[in-house]
Amino acid sequence: MKLAHLHLRVRDAGACRVFYEEHFGFRLAFEGDGGFFLRDEHQFLLALIPVEQHQPLPAGFHLGFTLADADAVVAMHAELEAVTPVGPLQDERPDEDYVSFRCWDPDGTDIEVFWDGA
Repeated sequence: MKLAHLHLRVRDAGACRVFYEEHFGFRLAFEGDGGFFLRDEHQFLLALIPVEQHQPLPAGFHLGFTLADADAVVAMHAELEAVTPVGPLQDERPDEDYVSFRCWDPDGTDIEVFWDGA
């Protein structure tokens, strides 16, 4: 079994689309319901559907993206600092194989970017 899609209700589907395309490698698959359906290289589908009345996501909810190595996480942290709020880089090496940071998409969805040595 494989997780196939995530459906997010967002205030500005266009801004979110650009963010996920430019920084997370998603590409437009199709449009529908007034929003955008994006796919990544693994065929995961991210639906960004606009709503007028935004509902906050539950505490602790976030999207997690893993990168191939620690240096890629460090580089992405630097890239995203210029375009969106980012949290501090957490580099647990050499004691642990873990490097991560948090950022937020244009709608405020919490995103974790990490490498864990796996």
